[in-house]
Parts: sequence; C-alpha cells; structure tokens
Amino acid sequence: YYETKLFSPSDEISELGKLKLLQSLDNWSYRIIGLGFPFLTIGIIAGGVWANEAWGSYWSWDPKETWALITWLVFATYLHSRITKGWEGKKTAILGGLGFFVIWICYLGVNFLGKGLHSYGWLS
Repeated sequence: YYETKLFSPSDEISELGKLKLLQSLDNWSYRIIGLGFPFLTIGIIAGGVWANEAWGSYWSWDPKETWALITWLVFATYLHSRITKGWEGKKTAILGGLGFFVIWICYLGVNFLGKGLHSYGWLS
C-alpha cells in the first residue's frame, strides 16, 4: 500500500529548474531595488526641500515622513547586506519582502488610516 518515491532524472531537472528560478528572482530583486533606491532617496530629499519652502521645516516627523524613512532604512539595509556582506537567497528575500510590506504601510496605511499632513483617510 505504501509507495516509495523513486528519484528520476526529471525530478533532478525540476529541482535544478527551481534553483535557477530562485537565483534569477534574487538577481532581479537586487537589480530592481538597486534601481528604485536612488529614486526613493531623491524623492525623500525633494520632499524635504519642498516642505521647507511650504512650511518652513525640512522634517516634521509626520507619520508619512517617518514611514518613508523606515522604508529607506529597510532598503538601505537590504543593499548594504547584499554589497558588503554578500548575502543572497533567503536572507535578502526576507528583507525585500519586509521592504515591500513597509511600502504598503507607507503609501496606503498612513494615507487612509493615519493622522497628519499626508492623511486622506476615513479615520482621521
């Protein structure tokens, strides 16, 4: 009644294909985050300059500004770990996933649920 799993060459090819796919996704993740990080940095700096012109202060610790800083720190940690420590695979995937989650908080959670200058929500 019990069947033993026999390994066949197609199973080995399948595992090799999965490994190549994961390596490819890791590489694409690194490239895309590496491309987007300078834009995030420029956006935060430009927002600070605009805020200084509009309100007389570069940074006011508004929830949106704070979460933008947290997003920047997560992706800076991701890039730092890739470049200086040589991390790849699962560790960087966790940091990249955390960064993606934090972006959703920054752009949607703060806007619709938070309070502050950048709040457009129902609960503010």
